[in-house]
Amino acid sequence: MPELPEVETIKRGLERDIVGQKIIEVEVRAPKLFIGESAKLINEPIEKVWRRAKVLIIQTKRFSALIHLKMTGQLIYKGKEIVIGGHPDKLYLQPLPHNHTHIIFKLSGGTLYFNDLRKFGWVKVFNKTDDIDELIHAVGPEFDSPTFTLKYFSEKLAKKKAITIKQLLLDQSIVAGIGNIYADEILFASKIHPLTKVKDLTKSQIKKIFDNIPKILNLAINSGGSSSQTYRQIDGKMGTYLEIAKVYKREKLPCKICKTPIKRIKIAGRSSHFCPYCQKSS
Repeated sequence: MPELPEVETIKRGLERDIVGQKIIEVEVRAPKLFIGESAKLINEPIEKVWRRAKVLIIQTKRFSALIHLKMTGQLIYKGKEIVIGGHPDKLYLQPLPHNHTHIIFKLSGGTLYFNDLRKFGWVKVFNKTDDIDELIHAVGPEFDSPTFTLKYFSEKLAKKKAITIKQLLLDQSIVAGIGNIYADEILFASKIHPLTKVKDLTKSQIKKIFDNIPKILNLAINSGGSSSQTYRQIDGKMGTYLEIAKVYKREKLPCKICKTPIKRIKIAGRSSHFCPYCQKSS
C-alpha cells in the first residue's frame, strides 16, 4: 500500500502537471469505486492538488475529488509521456485503458487513469467546503502539523498501553500516513523492538520514536518514496528509499549497522522487519 511519502510524491507530481487544466469528461467503469456525482466535475478547472494522510485530493473550483489507492491502486497520468504513481504489478503493464482501469479523467491537456487490481481503492466527490477530516474518518495529525507534539503523542500512547508499538504506529488515529515500511524504519532508528508493549516504553524511548517519525518520513519524501518492481513516481522516476532502508524488505540480509541478519515476524497479521541485535527486546 502506498504510504504517506508515496502519496506525497504523487501529489507533488500531479500538482505540477494537472493544476490549471479543466476536467472534460469522467468515465466511471466500476461504479462501486466512485462515490458521488461524476457529472459535477465536468468543465471544472483544477485549482489544487493536496494530500491528507494517505488520501489524494484533487480540488476544483467547487468540488473536491478524494482518491484513496488502498492496497493495489495506481494512478497514471498520460500527457506528453506516460507517468505512473502507486502500486506496482506486471498486470498493469499493458495498453491503457485495460481491464484494471476503473475510472478515467479526461483533462484538457491529458488523461488521468485510476487502476486497481483488487478494487479496494475509491474516488469520492464532495463539495469543496466539506470537512476533509470528517470525510476521511478518525485520522490523526500530520507528522509536520503543529498539533503533533510530544505531549500529544505521549498522551495517546498512555491510552494504548496494551498493544505493541508496531501496532500503535500503524494506528491512523494517532498520526496520519504511517504504514508497514516506515513503522519498521522508525523503530529501527529508535532502537526499539517492534513487539515492545507501549506500557513498557520509557519516556526516553517515546521521545526517540517521536523524533524519528518526521526524520524518517522526510527522508522518504526526499527520496521519492519506496519503489519495487514496476513502481514509478508520477514523473516516471524510481523512488529510492528502499536503497537506503535499514530493515524493511531486508530479511536475512546483514544489518547495515551490526551485520546481524535482519529478521521478519508477523505482528497482528502484518510483517515486521527488525535487527535482533540493534533492537533487542526488553
